[in-house]
Amino acid sequence: MIAFTIGLFIGFLMCIPIGPINVWVINTHLKKSAARALSIAFGGSLMDVIYFFIILSGLSLIEIDQKITFIMKAAGIVIIFLLGLKELLSKNSQIQETTKRETPQGVAKGILLGIVIYTSNPALVLTMTGLGAFVKSLELFVFNQLNIILISIGLGIGSFLWFVFLIKVVDRFKEAIRNKYLNYFSRISGGLMIGLSLFMGYRLY
Repeated sequence: MIAFTIGLFIGFLMCIPIGPINVWVINTHLKKSAARALSIAFGGSLMDVIYFFIILSGLSLIEIDQKITFIMKAAGIVIIFLLGLKELLSKNSQIQETTKRETPQGVAKGILLGIVIYTSNPALVLTMTGLGAFVKSLELFVFNQLNIILISIGLGIGSFLWFVFLIKVVDRFKEAIRNKYLNYFSRISGGLMIGLSLFMGYRLY
């Protein structure tokens, strides 16, 4: 269980720095629902598990033609840019509290968006590789297949728990944020998404 606990701890801590995904989750929670926001986080956390497992296992991704990989990443970058532009140019509005349940389609869209945001980032593999090298250097447990699975799952659960905590914090101040800072969050999230897409586009180029 040492591997799982370490993964849990690292996954939680690595998501704390404020970035596009954090702001996007907050903005989605305020405008849509907690379920939609957490579905975005789940998509990202799922990719954390997959990427970290592959890197720690010393495996390589399934061989895919470089042109196809480029097109997939470019498409993801365009989607992120358009979503950011939509938020940046959105008109001021007051969001009313609603008890409407999130639809399965909405949750699926959120998961897909989380996956797109994470996999479109060319720096993600380097970040995960560096993190994996750091964990291995600690020599706190034997790196067999079981422990690699456990630390990868722990990393994903830890990152998801951070977003659950973030949603709980937002809930505490939701009304004040909605009344005073909703449009501010929309502009910030839009700007960060555009900035992220431009950065990813530059790295991809």
